[in-house]
Amino acid sequence: MSRSTKRTAISVESAGMPGVSSVDVQDRVGESAAVHFDVLRRALPRSSRSGYGSAMVRVPNSTTVMSTLPGGKLYVCEPLTGDLRAGMRLAGDLRDVVFDDGETNGASEAWALATFGLCRIDVESLTRTGDNVRRGIGKYQGRMVSLSETVLGISAYHGRSMLLVSRRDGTVIQRLRMGAPELVYALGDGRHRCWSPYHAVATDLDVRAQRCVARHPLPYGKGPILAGDQVVVLCGERQDTPFPNVWNIDPTHVVAFDAGTLTPVWSAAAPEQSIEVLGRDSSGRIVIASRHAISVLNSVALEVEGTYDHHSDLGGALLIPEHNCVVVRDPVHLADSYSVVRWQ
Repeated sequence: MSRSTKRTAISVESAGMPGVSSVDVQDRVGESAAVHFDVLRRALPRSSRSGYGSAMVRVPNSTTVMSTLPGGKLYVCEPLTGDLRAGMRLAGDLRDVVFDDGETNGASEAWALATFGLCRIDVESLTRTGDNVRRGIGKYQGRMVSLSETVLGISAYHGRSMLLVSRRDGTVIQRLRMGAPELVYALGDGRHRCWSPYHAVATDLDVRAQRCVARHPLPYGKGPILAGDQVVVLCGERQDTPFPNVWNIDPTHVVAFDAGTLTPVWSAAAPEQSIEVLGRDSSGRIVIASRHAISVLNSVALEVEGTYDHHSDLGGALLIPEHNCVVVRDPVHLADSYSVVRWQ
């Protein structure tokens, strides 16, 4: 049984443990089983069952993935080979990394954002090269982006502001009132567009002037990525909760917007319980992570070609597009291994 998927425009107003196992995708309502997945399980050192869960960050110009074990010990792994190196502890779980010389080969140092502060790290030795910075930054920040050679942007998940932070010493330059961005990309002339679909807005930021210069309404959504000249994002209805200023987004569609004009380009039904768009694979297919699955959508018909069902909820997922590969972390209480999911 299959369900047709239409291209419909959405307006902004509507808003240690080796082994390989093969997984045959079963037909499901609304999906065609055209993709075959191979799954490898890789062991992780067990250090703790505490923590909030760690981000996975790809080291530039490599297939190396950086993350932390429960308890904050930094490590890098090679998902395709299983190699792993562990280093020293950060001040909590890893939240994000901005690498020096991020657009070139040979980045040797980076800024690392953790649950309880910001610090400099050496990428090769996996050691801290400076003090942990918390003054003005605080704790529980969630995202960090490079805004220029001298400025970082740091914000909390679903927050209502972004900190401009010096890349020289980690001091706070200014706090800007804006929806905390999930995606940031350059527009030119020192301006950056900051997508905050949780707050249904995109904000244009002039980094040199250190101010917001324009705000654009968006549908409510989550999990956006920049794919060429389009932003692909999960859109749905806002669902309020009993807590003030806290709501959930239940995605119903995956939508592509022109990154410059913000005009909707196409739309398709989103997989159930979708969390984020991971990107496009080597064939241009759209890869989406949901609560306990990875789905691959045909980029022409916009229909699900296959779904990998994980054995538990996803604790995180990172796409390595040129290898048609997603690295999947288990939730923190099960985090003694990770999975490498590959397809043709």
